[in-house]
Amino acid sequence: MLPPTFETLPDEILMIIIRYSGDIYTIFRTFSGLNQRINNILVDQRMHLLTDFLFMDTSDVNIDYYYKSKIFHDISQQLLSLTITENDQQLRQCLQSLVVFHIKYKYKQSADQLKSSIKQFQSIRMKLTDDDANNFDMELAKTFKGFKRYSKSMKNIKRIESLVVTKGAKLTCSDNEYVDFNFAEAVNLLLLDNIATVRPISQRFLNSIIQMFKVLVISNLNLLHNRAYVVNGGCVIYFFLFYLIYRCRAWNCKTSCPSFNIQYYEATVDLLLFALQCLNYECVGEFWWIDSFVDLLKFISPIQLNIDQEIFVYTSQIEILKIVLDENILNVAMPSDELLPYNFIKSLGNIIICNRLDIILFIFHYNEHVRNLFQSCWNSRKFLGILTGNQKRRKFFYDLLDDKSIRTWLTTHTNLLFILLEKKECKVVKQLLNLSPSLIHRLDEDGNDPLLYVCLKVRGCRHRLIEYLIKMGSDLHRRNSKDENVFDVLQLKRNRNLLKS
Repeated sequence: MLPPTFETLPDEILMIIIRYSGDIYTIFRTFSGLNQRINNILVDQRMHLLTDFLFMDTSDVNIDYYYKSKIFHDISQQLLSLTITENDQQLRQCLQSLVVFHIKYKYKQSADQLKSSIKQFQSIRMKLTDDDANNFDMELAKTFKGFKRYSKSMKNIKRIESLVVTKGAKLTCSDNEYVDFNFAEAVNLLLLDNIATVRPISQRFLNSIIQMFKVLVISNLNLLHNRAYVVNGGCVIYFFLFYLIYRCRAWNCKTSCPSFNIQYYEATVDLLLFALQCLNYECVGEFWWIDSFVDLLKFISPIQLNIDQEIFVYTSQIEILKIVLDENILNVAMPSDELLPYNFIKSLGNIIICNRLDIILFIFHYNEHVRNLFQSCWNSRKFLGILTGNQKRRKFFYDLLDDKSIRTWLTTHTNLLFILLEKKECKVVKQLLNLSPSLIHRLDEDGNDPLLYVCLKVRGCRHRLIEYLIKMGSDLHRRNSKDENVFDVLQLKRNRNLLKS
């Protein structure tokens, strides 16, 4: 009798082995394509790999909806077809699609939850006598303040939810940043400050914290305007939520920390989506300026994440930017702010340094207002210095040029090519001309094509660059606005060495 092999083990044993084989991305890359049976096991609902990637507890009331959705079905079919020889990009796209679906559903669910819950709360509240309302409110305030000392009390969490949902209690906190303890302080203490926590946390417990925050806001939407004291003054709660989501650390964490708890990050995303719906419900005008979008871009910072975390974080960041744009800018005129171009330029530089090509592509393609701002604020000389600062940024630059729309705009409406020639960035010039050969005939303000420009305006060793431009088909007889061609300018004193070579 032959000894048992991996393939002969029952499905239940294989599931246990696979579950202990790493994160979701690693599991799929390790086992996808071994055979059809293994592929079927990977997308089996009993494994919960897809919902685990989204940090959903198996008891989540939405889990059946996710599994029955068309997107889950389509992604499962794509994962079933993966082979070990395929590019990792297909797997990454499948997981990104899961996150996009998750964010969109959570945002829509937040709207539905908000409207029905406020209506229910108001119905209960209206039936209370003044004495009952005061008593319940006082008990709620006392229980809430207990979090400052007993931040992990499940008993307090459940009591708070019960007081609001069943009794109609309302929490009132001062929005003054100098108060002892308020809603903004509680969110920082119970949620955001734990982003660097190494130890695992029960997903059910974390869900209970988020649900508690939501019911408190339902009891009093003004809680979202509570301010927590920070160095530059008080900031409202959605500032801290945005800060954590785009910087991947809490405001109170002043030093970089190697650990990152993705569970707390996902919970923060959930709470922010709910907060955005509340702000929409209130029609908070001052929040909905493009300045808020620019501030988000300035929050982005370099972070070290494993592949699962990176896919979830980066995709979430893009989807939240989409929500901010869709809700607030599409039908809003650009504000007249003298500092806006300056701040946007800083944001673009920050994005390049952080190597976030996905953000740049999103900014350029998604929204006309932002694209116009991008184009008006682009400083070719400044950003070229950043993009050629090291090998990693050069790779970023090459990837940026691979996008046809951005490349066409850069080469048509900016002086990028001539700045590259001036700096003698031969490799980048070759990359650009290989992608857009017609640029060999592009003219500067004096009527110089690239070859004439190098001969007249570029100093130092230029032999290789000139040889390449001639090889690419430069017109040797083209004349500039001074009626000079290449043969004329080569006679100049500064080009004697070129003539000899």
